[in-house]
Amino acid sequence: PRSNSVSQLMRTPPLILTAMPRNEPTAEPCWLAIRLPHLVLDLHTRGQRGRRIPVAVSGVLQRRERIIDCNPPARTGGVAPGMLLTAARSVLGELHVVERDLAAEHRALKRLAAWCYQYSSQVCMLADRAGLLLEAGASERLFGAPEHFGKRLVRELGGLGYHAAAGSAATPEAAWLAAGDSRHVAGVTRIRRELGATPLRDLHLEPGQSAAMERMGFRRLRDLLRLPKRDLTRRFGPAVPDYLDRLLGVRPDPRPFYRPPERFSVRLELPADAPHRQALLFPLKRLLGELCGVLRGGDTAVQSLTIHLAHEDHPDTDLALGLQSPTQDPERLLDVLRERLERLRLPQAVRAIGLDAPRLLKLSAGQGALFRDTPAERQQDIEQLAERLQARLGRRAVSGLAGVEDHRPEYSWRPRALHEPVACAPLAHRPAWLLPKPRRCAIAEYEILAGPERIESGWWDGRDCRRDYFVVRDRHGCILWAFREYKPRRGWYLHGIFA
Repeated sequence: PRSNSVSQLMRTPPLILTAMPRNEPTAEPCWLAIRLPHLVLDLHTRGQRGRRIPVAVSGVLQRRERIIDCNPPARTGGVAPGMLLTAARSVLGELHVVERDLAAEHRALKRLAAWCYQYSSQVCMLADRAGLLLEAGASERLFGAPEHFGKRLVRELGGLGYHAAAGSAATPEAAWLAAGDSRHVAGVTRIRRELGATPLRDLHLEPGQSAAMERMGFRRLRDLLRLPKRDLTRRFGPAVPDYLDRLLGVRPDPRPFYRPPERFSVRLELPADAPHRQALLFPLKRLLGELCGVLRGGDTAVQSLTIHLAHEDHPDTDLALGLQSPTQDPERLLDVLRERLERLRLPQAVRAIGLDAPRLLKLSAGQGALFRDTPAERQQDIEQLAERLQARLGRRAVSGLAGVEDHRPEYSWRPRALHEPVACAPLAHRPAWLLPKPRRCAIAEYEILAGPERIESGWWDGRDCRRDYFVVRDRHGCILWAFREYKPRRGWYLHGIFA
């Protein structure tokens, strides 16, 4: 029986076990909120390197002109937000006060939304709030966990001159509340516990509702979450339960996504007049950094842009920057800008700076080599050198060479624009450098290496010539190009230098 069972087992076909693919759970959405608590002030102070000038922003609050925000030097001098404007001026006489511009704040948020597009394709602008929302779940593999991602955005926005705070959660409204304390809430189930201590004044409710709730004895978010939805609706209307459901993820919270523009334009008011061109580099570097972030977000590039320098009693000074090829590299733009500023003579001190890129081009980026030895990279190096030379010497001072169908060397070339394609190839037996005018020489002082090459041409235009060209070497070992002329004047002449 034992042997029969063994033989039967050997005749049984083997059982093959296969691992079925397991459906991985769909990752929860993760929203990253960026708060800009000092946006009204940053628009006026991010153009200065230090914080020595006391600056404050004023606006109408409670029917009185009051201070909305101020920088640390103004706070040190005794100025505080909420103070009457007249009192602030009396406390600090050298206080620089600017009026709040809501339209400028909205334009800045749109530019920052386009800048954030380089990190996420789902960027939302918030109505009546100084901040942005990014869907960060899809970007986690590229930029890391929300904690590291938020720190990176805060650091880079600080480099652009904006004070920011970041927080993340599974819903947009929860992420906004978490950003108030730079907190990161993982998962929908943790929102109620980790954000329950949020004060009611931080909730985005209708005006006056938070004060009414505090008069009823409510102080924090958890106090509202303890009430049944029916009681909340009866006391405060349907808007409050709807807000709480979207906050906790019970109801969906769809948001309109921002789309980058097809042009870029920004204007930066300086807190103090810039009397010389070196003081313009710091604010211009921040504007170029903001521009290049927008370009990276839209996979675009610029080949030309215009910088407007505004004066008090003089027309604007315009600087037009042109490149040989599209780019989104801020260092390349800054190098060209430095060369232009070296040649700039300011008629007056600069009060504001504008940067306008009217056309954003699609960027076709290739993969670079380790040692930058490919023909495309060598061409890029030549283009960048030409850009800096044109910025320093002028566009007309730097040009290329194009061939002309003429045997006479002095008439066989013409200047061309750098973007114009080359129509001919150089000849190996002719030098790349010609003297401005042929110079008489004594052929006995040179050693003839090759030649002659007879050129007899030009009878149709009145500049006819008859020459025999030779490759010669002088006593120092330099290889030169000389010719013996028979017509119109006899003699030996030096005409070119072999590099």
